[in-house]
Amino acid sequence: MTGLLSQYTVHGNDLLGEGGTLRPNFWRAVTDNDMGAGLHRDFKAWRNPGLTLKNLTVYKSMKPKGIIVAGNYDMPNVKAQLKITYHILESGAIYVNEEMITTAGAKVSDMFRFGMVMDMPYNYDQSTYYGRGPIENYADRKECMLIGKYGQSADEQFFPYIRPQETGTKTDIRWWRQTNQSGFGLLLQACKPLTVSALHYNLTDLDEGEEKAQRHSPQVPKSKYTKLYIDMVQTGVGGINSWNKDAQAMPQYRVKYEDRSFGFWLIPDSYDTKINPF
Repeated sequence: MTGLLSQYTVHGNDLLGEGGTLRPNFWRAVTDNDMGAGLHRDFKAWRNPGLTLKNLTVYKSMKPKGIIVAGNYDMPNVKAQLKITYHILESGAIYVNEEMITTAGAKVSDMFRFGMVMDMPYNYDQSTYYGRGPIENYADRKECMLIGKYGQSADEQFFPYIRPQETGTKTDIRWWRQTNQSGFGLLLQACKPLTVSALHYNLTDLDEGEEKAQRHSPQVPKSKYTKLYIDMVQTGVGGINSWNKDAQAMPQYRVKYEDRSFGFWLIPDSYDTKINPF
């Protein structure tokens, strides 16, 4: 048992792909700047922080009416505890909260991101969102992208850099709708502005690992899912230079090792029928 969301069916529609989950995510496919700064080695504990379920509790909620499921985890590789809470309403809407408690004084590196990733069915590949766009943008590279309403497919969000790496992210997201061609899917409602992307690629396939494989983007296999990446925050892309510690993002755009918590709504949604989560 993992305690992770592994099935999400509303009115006969599967919103998670077969075998998929909604799970914590602290890593990204490293950029050229990340590798130049050596962050792929410095941050490597966050690639697999050792998520181990300690306990799972389930209880009823009356306001709003529903079920609350809370999983508590150890992350020994980063000396932290993680709690994921799902408040599931009768409508099918779910409020998700992810909270990390760190160890004071522990010598643990920064991380690339604090967020979650959801494996949606492959054909749920249409994104409409209100935030910065339409070009990918990051904490330290976003001022030229205006906040507005945009629409893209998962394939359009992937930029084929010569070497595969992080791509497609959008910042300051107020809401994000991820649907199939018929318009049914999920409305991701932010409590505070989020960082989001939807791609047809697994992070592990885009990531180069410890050494540059010198692959090209067309060599990366597509996932069987549409991967919905949902972040409270993601580190900037840096670029003062590209070959030493100055390649990484400036301090104000890094994701420090500290206590963190964020939440968002997943609301089953279609263009024709709006579902009130409450």
